[in-house]
Amino acid sequence: GMLLANEVSGFGRKLPTYDFGAAKVIVSLGADFLGTWLSTVENAKGYATGRKIDEKNISMSKHYQFESFLSLTGASADERFTHRPSEEGAVALELLNAVTGVGESTRPGIKKVAEDLKANNGAALVVSGSNDKNVQVIVNAINNAIGAYGKTIDWNKPVNYRQGIDSDFAQLLADMEAGSVGTLLVYGANPAYHSY
Repeated sequence: GMLLANEVSGFGRKLPTYDFGAAKVIVSLGADFLGTWLSTVENAKGYATGRKIDEKNISMSKHYQFESFLSLTGASADERFTHRPSEEGAVALELLNAVTGVGESTRPGIKKVAEDLKANNGAALVVSGSNDKNVQVIVNAINNAIGAYGKTIDWNKPVNYRQGIDSDFAQLLADMEAGSVGTLLVYGANPAYHSY
């Protein structure tokens, strides 16, 4: 979903580098970035950098988590808000509307989070664990509105964690089941293991 959303948003079919250490406000919409989302080691390193307080850095980043079940990342959040899995897109859209000033939300946390994102323009980051292209397009719009591109999100250093499109793989399976694939060569991957 992220690859397709980034392509639709004009960034190309690629994933950017996320700098959690440069973000003063981090909002996750179901992305378990400390547990399973993209590069958890790099994410955790940046997250720890932003959360460390010392004589030079007297404040730490603020982390808001919106999710439908408790994740490792959600357990580490400063504030955590729950919703039904079916409400994932609605939460993203309400946050976008609150950030851009298009509408008001009665959902807990949305207004507060939007104000915090706007107050930290250029030093904030929103990520989503959704595989829905439409949700990811909304997240891209939020990041654009809060000035994240070029600051906490770097498109000049794309990463290659995920390059496959689920619908392409599903189509391949359908073609194989229909008998229209005579030979399939797979190099450097184990589709029986990685397809879930």
